[in-house]
Amino acid sequence: MREKLKEPIRYKMVVLCDQLWHLPLLLCLIGLLQWDVCCGQRLVQIQEGPLYRVKGYPISISCNVSGFKGSLEQDFEFSVKKDKKPDMSLDIISTRSTSFAYTMFSERVSKEEIKIERLSGSSVLLKINNLQEDAGVFSCSTPSTDDTYNGIYGADTTLYVIEDTLVASYSGSSSKSMSEGNSLQLECKVSSQTFQHTHLSVTWFLQGAKDVSPRPIITLDRDLTVKPGAGFEDRYKLGLISMDKVEDTTYRLKMPQVQKSDRGKFYCQGTEWIQDPDRSWTQIAHKTTTTCNVEIDVAPDVGSFIANMEASKEPLQEGDSLEIRCSVKAQNLPDQLFSVTWLKDQKNVAQIGSSGVLTVFDDYKERENKAEMRAVKTSPMDYLLTIHSARAEDQGEYLCEVWQEDKREDGTFTKTKKQLSNPVTVHVSTKVSVLAVVMVMENNTVTEGEALQVICSVSGFKGPLSVSWQHKKDSISDIISLTHEGVMKDIGSRYQDRHVQIRHSPAGRFTLEIGAATMSDSGEYKCTVSEWTTQSNGEMKKGNTQSQQKVISVYSVESLMRVVLRSRVTSVAIDSPLELICSVKGPKVPLTVQWMFMPINSSTQKNIVSLHYTGEIIWGADQSSYQLSIQEQHPYTSFTLRVSRVSRKQSGQYKCQADAYQKGVQKARKISNPLAVIVRKPDSKLNLSKPKSSIETTINSDAKIECLVSRATTNTSRFTVIWLLESLMLLTMDLDAVVKFGPAAGLEMDQRIRMELREKHNFELTIHQVMKSDSGQYRCEVEEWLQDPLGEWYSLDKKDVSTELVVNDKGSDFKMNKANHQLRVKEGESLTLNCSVDSVGTDSTIRYSLTWYSNVQLLTYHYDSRLIYHSFNPKLEGRLHFSSPVIGVFQLTIHRTIQEDSGQYYCKVNQHQLDCKGLWSTKASDKSGSTNVSVHLMESKLHVQKEHRSRNITNLQAGFTMDCVIDSRSSDISVFEVTWSKGQRGERPVIIFNASRDGTLHSAISDKDLMFRRPRATHYKLTVPNIIPSDTGTYHCQVVEWIQTTTNNWRRIGEDKSGELSVHVETEDRQKEVTFTIDRTDKHLDIKEGEQFELECSLDIVKEDPTLHYSVSWLFDSLKSTSQISLLTYSYDGRLQYHLENEQFKDRLRFSRPSTGTFHLILLNSDTADSGSYQCKVDQYMLSCESKWKQTVSAQSGSTIVNVSSIESKLHVQKENRNLNITNHQAEFTIDCVIDSWSSNKSAFGVNWFRVQNTETEVQFFTARHDGTLHSAISDKNLVFKRPNRTYYELTVPNISLGDMGQYYCQVEEWLLTPAYTWKKVASDRSGVLFIHVHVKGDAVKQTYPLFTTLGITITLILFLVLVIIMLLRREHKRSSDLKKKKECLWAESNPLSPVPGATAGEDDHS
Repeated sequence: MREKLKEPIRYKMVVLCDQLWHLPLLLCLIGLLQWDVCCGQRLVQIQEGPLYRVKGYPISISCNVSGFKGSLEQDFEFSVKKDKKPDMSLDIISTRSTSFAYTMFSERVSKEEIKIERLSGSSVLLKINNLQEDAGVFSCSTPSTDDTYNGIYGADTTLYVIEDTLVASYSGSSSKSMSEGNSLQLECKVSSQTFQHTHLSVTWFLQGAKDVSPRPIITLDRDLTVKPGAGFEDRYKLGLISMDKVEDTTYRLKMPQVQKSDRGKFYCQGTEWIQDPDRSWTQIAHKTTTTCNVEIDVAPDVGSFIANMEASKEPLQEGDSLEIRCSVKAQNLPDQLFSVTWLKDQKNVAQIGSSGVLTVFDDYKERENKAEMRAVKTSPMDYLLTIHSARAEDQGEYLCEVWQEDKREDGTFTKTKKQLSNPVTVHVSTKVSVLAVVMVMENNTVTEGEALQVICSVSGFKGPLSVSWQHKKDSISDIISLTHEGVMKDIGSRYQDRHVQIRHSPAGRFTLEIGAATMSDSGEYKCTVSEWTTQSNGEMKKGNTQSQQKVISVYSVESLMRVVLRSRVTSVAIDSPLELICSVKGPKVPLTVQWMFMPINSSTQKNIVSLHYTGEIIWGADQSSYQLSIQEQHPYTSFTLRVSRVSRKQSGQYKCQADAYQKGVQKARKISNPLAVIVRKPDSKLNLSKPKSSIETTINSDAKIECLVSRATTNTSRFTVIWLLESLMLLTMDLDAVVKFGPAAGLEMDQRIRMELREKHNFELTIHQVMKSDSGQYRCEVEEWLQDPLGEWYSLDKKDVSTELVVNDKGSDFKMNKANHQLRVKEGESLTLNCSVDSVGTDSTIRYSLTWYSNVQLLTYHYDSRLIYHSFNPKLEGRLHFSSPVIGVFQLTIHRTIQEDSGQYYCKVNQHQLDCKGLWSTKASDKSGSTNVSVHLMESKLHVQKEHRSRNITNLQAGFTMDCVIDSRSSDISVFEVTWSKGQRGERPVIIFNASRDGTLHSAISDKDLMFRRPRATHYKLTVPNIIPSDTGTYHCQVVEWIQTTTNNWRRIGEDKSGELSVHVETEDRQKEVTFTIDRTDKHLDIKEGEQFELECSLDIVKEDPTLHYSVSWLFDSLKSTSQISLLTYSYDGRLQYHLENEQFKDRLRFSRPSTGTFHLILLNSDTADSGSYQCKVDQYMLSCESKWKQTVSAQSGSTIVNVSSIESKLHVQKENRNLNITNHQAEFTIDCVIDSWSSNKSAFGVNWFRVQNTETEVQFFTARHDGTLHSAISDKNLVFKRPNRTYYELTVPNISLGDMGQYYCQVEEWLLTPAYTWKKVASDRSGVLFIHVHVKGDAVKQTYPLFTTLGITITLILFLVLVIIMLLRREHKRSSDLKKKKECLWAESNPLSPVPGATAGEDDHS
């Protein structure tokens, strides 16, 4: 039996073990789900609020972020929303930008009064050292470093800044002197008037002469536990130091036995604590008291004693209390006997004997009898004399005389030793009254029926006060008096039956109150106050008296009442709500308000509702259409009448009437201004879907034309529909869907047409078995109708759509030739384009119309032979020629082709047929193949003769001729420009003559008349007369070929150069000896664009000779040119000629000659095109005996290589990336564009703003050009552009919507004005990106879409795994069940006749 039991147990354990492996898997899946839900979500947390802190004290606010991706060190930004502007967020401080703070915080941030202390890469503290008006909702946010926007990026907490009401004071003596072992007791007061629940802690401090910092003696903590300070623990345990709380605000320090180490300054400190929402206690304020300096004297020797005197602090006035304390210091003081005598000016005042008996001397006996003076022994060492009401005669010099006495056996006392104390001089001054009276009113306006209150505020008094009140209007009347004992009396006769009383506060505030003021209470009120003093005989004496007057006016209720009727809107759409506000301004009295209404075109006024001051409401109109509400905000009471759904019958004039009551009596009635309300039809939102412009069908088929309302003003709109054929009505449908036929239907057509309402708003017109005559323009007119709240129908605007129905006889075999062609022509040649119909029949009723296209329409040929040229392009005008040599073949010829004629050409042909009625109808249309035209420019064939020749000339009166012969040209219509240049050895050629293509001639030699001839069109001659030695050189001509295009523009075809003519001039006479040399040194000059540079031509003249003069020419050789250009010539006779053919140097050259041999040329405002080689050429002229100037010597300077470099771009725009989350759709955001650096102070800037949304390309939506013009690409918003300074641009996007979400940035272009007064772009740079996230209600759900997607995938995976587990469990369970059955039934199934081995009956019985 035991073996049988073991088998099921073993089986169950196996099954249990097999099932337990699923548990970790399930736990793992649960963890995976939780990780998937939580991981990857950014979470920003800020210290929980609300927080209460005291003005003037510091605060720290913690903020941390978790679940982020990216950098381990996250940036934090803090901002605040103030109560006055809760929708405006003010930036305070950021870890990533020093310019983040608004102006109101920037100075405090720069001084580190506000700063961020980083605790870790993901945790910071915002610290404000000195709280000011900083209350508000503080926000902590972290700019995103995540791949996707997922989680919470900001958190808020509320901070309240409360006033400092903590007070700590010490009123005892500023110094104390005592002996070691004596008792010390000090008191301070600590209190707070804070409305919040706070706790106080109080600590007594001691600072000795050698202490670096004060030592805490004992502390009463905020939880009322007492803690001794360091070094005072043992004395606290022995009870030698303690602190008691006396009453609510007094804290007493007790030290029964002071020690020598207790010498120093004692003070107490009060600290205020508050418990934050996180249950932690925070110190919010602390105050310290003034100090008490305690001196500890060493006790006298045995057998000796010391006497000491102290008096009350000065200054003392008559009536003040005077205390004179005499202290005796001795060892074993309780065992010794002393008698103490007080003396004033060496006369005895009082004495306390060794037995404690008090003796008062002479004049002081009477004062002692009147209890004005007393003397007591307050402790074994202290004796106190008190004069309660000091007089002037009490001033003088006081001292103590102390006798030590021994007691004899018979009980008598013997004086043994005497000590006199230190003298103390007491001054008592006569009391001067500073009584002052001021009359004030808490409410300057008194309304009849209200209580009249006048306050008489008294200051500067010392004794009791009496007050009397008087009223003056026509005469003076007594009102009431208050004695110095506080008894009201002498109520005036006019006020016997009135409620008159006086209230008095100890602070000297007397309030006169007269109940239910009337108009007669207006007038002048006088308050008279007298101060009373106590005489020496105890009687009261009236002293100083002061009075004050004030004029008070009592206003009637009617004079203070104003009634105004207003509404936020006076033009209201039908079925919209309307609110009428009746605002009543006046005193707080019961009101009855009545609403009145006068309809349009009516003179009868109707009552809508009356609201009685008793609460009764009487309706004169349908109550279900109106709602009433009342809002009171003194002095205004607003009565609002709301119409939930207005109808046209409620258009008219509204008024409200207010009646004021006091004690059931009507005091005033006021009627408001009339307010006209116009109830208009709502704006129509009706919109019809645009149908196909035309529908083609064939005869005898059915045609369906749709008229679909895609948008209606309301869901309950109804429609009337009219179908028109051309301008005649075909059929109509009214509001009840009743259809009627119109004149256009006829007797025959009304059997074939019908209109059906498909779906909801689809009015479909069906024409059965269409005929040719059914062709035409079908127009559907839809008029929308709405029902007002009273059930009346009214119409809105009409909308219509049109569709052309084309009914064709039958299909056509018309087809165009669609073969594509390539056509290449040369510029100036003609080209012909073909367009042909493949199958042209013999039907004489068939004609064709076509249109030729390139990129646009070129011309149209109509079937009636009309030909229309489309003058879209002036370059094609006059060059197009159309022809149709045979039927179905159409040709277009373009004459005098230009390169712009290149492109793709095709034609579109319509087939028309004439019917039996003589009308043409379109049968079919088709498009031809395209012809790709390529127009190539004319190739240059220009060639100039290149024969090289040489001539030696000896006759100076002769001349020489240079021929320029053109052998071949590119075109017969081309023209030429010919330029002759002269060169000398080692020098670049200089232009001497130019014959322009337009026939104008220009000579660069001013001292000779060059002769130009043109014998033939291709032969040019230039003759140089009167040869001089300087004419020696090589000459050639340069020919440029030009052709005028069809558009009257000139195009350069080619250029060629002739051979050279070498000329050498020889003279019989030797030239005069050279008298000068020229600097031939080459120089290099590097300057920046926009700067000026100076060139110098320096001559070294051997000998000054007045018969020698010089001509100077400045030459320029551009890096991009093959010949030199003459800039200016200074002649020997003093003439200065600027060569202004080149506009590049216009108005920028400045010539000067500072000395005989020095010539300067200054070039202003340099440009990169000014880079090149500059030389000067000098000719020497000599005056002959015939008084003629002759050239003798020529020389050319070295080259000055000038390199003008472009301005280096220094443009840089701030590139800070920012994130902005916006939830308020009325809000706005600003895109800043700040330029940090720029290339030149003369720069101008153009700024473009871009927006990128999702994966779309960037869109430029606003431009501020460098010339100051603005352009906005957004038409539905008024973007606000600002430019606070030259390098700061702002663009504000108002009224945010979801469509404004995206990335924004600006691009800045820097421009400079060139010497040619054109603008040149220097550089461009981009700003950082502003990421705008716009949220609406429900955004929280939208933002979790990625999370839900992830959850969906995860949950699907989990469900799949759970399903697998269930299947495994079921299979395991089935296997186990089978095994169990197999074991239980093994004997029956395997061998039913054989017993199980080893299992006998005997064993079973014993088990």
